[in-house]
Amino acid sequence: MKRTIAFMIVISMMLAVLVSCAGDSGDKNPQTTTSSSDTTASSDIVTIDIEPMDDALAALNYSGETITILTRTNKNEWSQTELWVEELTGDPVNDSIYNRNLSVCDILGLKEIVQVGAEDKEEIQQKVNLMVGSGDQTYDIVAPSVYYGSSMISQGLLYDLYDNGIDTYLDPTKPWWSQYWIEQAELEEKLYCITGAPALSLTRLMFVMYYNKNLGEDLNLEDMYTVVEEGRWTIDYLNEIITGLYNDNNGDDIKDQYDRYGLAINHYENCDMFWSSFDMNLISKDEDGWFEFDSSDKEKIITAFEKVFYLIRENPGTYDTESSAGFDVAEVMFSGGDTLFAALHLKYAEGKAFRNMQDEYGILPVPKYDEKQDDYYTYAHDQYTVFMVPKTVADPEMSGAVLELMAYESYRTLQPTYYNIVLKGRYANDPQSRKMLDTITTNFNLDSSWIYGRPLSLPAASIFRSLIYSGDRSVATEYAKLSKLLPTYLKIFKSDLSKLDH
Repeated sequence: MKRTIAFMIVISMMLAVLVSCAGDSGDKNPQTTTSSSDTTASSDIVTIDIEPMDDALAALNYSGETITILTRTNKNEWSQTELWVEELTGDPVNDSIYNRNLSVCDILGLKEIVQVGAEDKEEIQQKVNLMVGSGDQTYDIVAPSVYYGSSMISQGLLYDLYDNGIDTYLDPTKPWWSQYWIEQAELEEKLYCITGAPALSLTRLMFVMYYNKNLGEDLNLEDMYTVVEEGRWTIDYLNEIITGLYNDNNGDDIKDQYDRYGLAINHYENCDMFWSSFDMNLISKDEDGWFEFDSSDKEKIITAFEKVFYLIRENPGTYDTESSAGFDVAEVMFSGGDTLFAALHLKYAEGKAFRNMQDEYGILPVPKYDEKQDDYYTYAHDQYTVFMVPKTVADPEMSGAVLELMAYESYRTLQPTYYNIVLKGRYANDPQSRKMLDTITTNFNLDSSWIYGRPLSLPAASIFRSLIYSGDRSVATEYAKLSKLLPTYLKIFKSDLSKLDH
């Protein structure tokens, strides 16, 4: 089954700073915003025509209220610029974010949006625990990563977004929210977190395969776009094509990053992407909308593991960059021109190394399991951002309204600007890569166990990474253990949630 979502995903709000916004000017038109910056806004901002803003949302006036959002602080460039920017710079994405924030404050009559940052990965949860436990009302919105945020649900710290007045203005059925993701995240008839257009982290963290077109021509390989379009881009094809591509460039008899390879990939986080690209599941939903262990992919998972294990650990054409820090190693290797393929996040297309790359490169989806698979699917690393509303928030309706308008404005300007200018704009003369991007960004796919990994006591689908990391081939044994553990964890999770209603 094809998984499709609009090209927009999550909101991540970084850095402990203030977003100063225009007060209520009386003009509720989202097409116009004002700025006190002396810098001229980018002329490359893309705006698309969408349905009009809901009249009830446009009529709101919060009379100078301040919205406080608890966010992640992250030193990576992709996360620093997801929500807040200090000023107009002439960069289209930067300026789209800046003007979006002004528009949200202007339309809703807000004084400002205040961000409070959390350095540690679990610090957001700790702060929300203290807030709810003391009845405090400090944070109106909480924006953690999906991996660390989901564990707050069963602790009773969050409102159901379908209730409590939040749904007065927040409409999860709109296209600026990720419909496929919501379907996977719903807990029977409840939804405690949401992801959608206001930020770029899910898009930026999608896994892709970068392809060095010049090196491919030098090696007399067939055109990779044709391979993808004909449905032949599979894990078997990848294993075969890179097998003979290793070359000891410097003649030192040491297999290191300075030699030529067919593929640069790491044996940890890169393993995760194959669950989605192979369209495999560990849990599915029963007729009541609750999760159950799904054993239908057992044989496929075991066979797929062997293929991935060989690719990363044994194929002579692969350079295993080892830990997740190896993403930067793969970036250097690929941009240097001696690696045919590199498995990296989409955000690397924005980086300086790729901008300065001498060779031409293309972007391909992660390979399919086999040629019978109906389409190519995309996985995003589990550090993308989700949105939650703490149980002691002062005004749940206002939190919902702010989230809805952020999503609306981002869908209208931010996402199309990022997609058409930052990504597609770099492939103006390469329509095939533009087509590949469409496939990658619309076919997002994930097992629900990735969303609720921590509440289920483990990111269940990560057995690939744990086994390949240790060099252990006992996937059948691990799967058997998981088939016994996961149903128990699902029962405990459901029991914890049922207590929240009492």
